[in-house]
Amino acid sequence: LDSLVVGSADPKRKAFLKGPQTRNWTSFIEAVTADGRALVPGIIFKGKKLQKQWFLEEFKQVADWYYITSPNGWTDDHTGIEWLERVYLPQTTPADESDARLIVLDGHGSHATHTALMDFNH
Repeated sequence: LDSLVVGSADPKRKAFLKGPQTRNWTSFIEAVTADGRALVPGIIFKGKKLQKQWFLEEFKQVADWYYITSPNGWTDDHTGIEWLERVYLPQTTPADESDARLIVLDGHGSHATHTALMDFNH
């Protein structure tokens, strides 16, 4: 890493990043079930496709997380629906098929649009 986080023991002062100020956005989609199980998180990198060099040997313990890219590293309809299909649905399938599931979204427009959810529903 070529940056340094500079902070203070005084909680009223803010920490800041010192070093090259280029930023690459990475977003996370996280979910916890009603019974307390954490689902595999979705990690969204800025880019066109995932690159092997992003995943260092030290990160083997997170190899089963769900990784995807987007043009700006943020969630959008595509990344939200992909995570829903590949992570949420398989990991929350009820043992009894007659049981229902409920997903509560925060209403953020980039991953909870009416069109995206209706497309997913069909």
